[in-house]
Amino acid sequence: MGKLGTIFFENRYAFIGFSLFFLVGALGLLCYSKADSFFLINSYHNQTLDLFFTYYTNVGDGLFSIGIFLILLWRRKPLPAWEIVIAFLLSGLVAQLVKHFFQMPRPKTFFAEGSYHHFIEGVTLSGYASFPSGHTATAFATALLLSIFAKNKKYSLLFVFAAWLVAFSRIYLGQHFLQDVFVGALIGMVCSLTVFLVFDAHPSWGEKLKFGKTGK
Repeated sequence: MGKLGTIFFENRYAFIGFSLFFLVGALGLLCYSKADSFFLINSYHNQTLDLFFTYYTNVGDGLFSIGIFLILLWRRKPLPAWEIVIAFLLSGLVAQLVKHFFQMPRPKTFFAEGSYHHFIEGVTLSGYASFPSGHTATAFATALLLSIFAKNKKYSLLFVFAAWLVAFSRIYLGQHFLQDVFVGALIGMVCSLTVFLVFDAHPSWGEKLKFGKTGK
């Protein structure tokens, strides 16, 4: 079994969860138009969910990843801490580069005024930075690495579910379309897996990050 095969097997709970996300997303992209999939996912709204997702979507924000980074450093786990923050930076950079080249409209800009009534005042953004979803990229990058480093692999299902919710929140809040979160999730997965494999191929880097050995 190769290195990737070992990673997939040891973290099969996480990869099953991620695979379900991509399967459902792919079906949605194949069966529905951009607008129809957005309306389908946003078929139900209420004030409680509006408030919950307004705050929860910040799990995909850079500050959350930095918070995890600091917590892991405090718990003297520098290797996963640095891998998570590097994966966050890399996935964010890739997402921003793609946004720059594609410049696709957000839902509030895409839809004619009055054709959709669940945009949230003060939360929903307009403009041409819809594709891909940076929050989703960050959430999936962080969730994958947390799953890989978790001693109890069953906890990885919680990380996967948390990433699912971030992706859903981006559409629920009218910030992105299904294709935006789908590609964002893919970017996050590829970036985090790349960071992990690079560090795994250079074990001396991990040794240098350990407390008490840095700078020796």
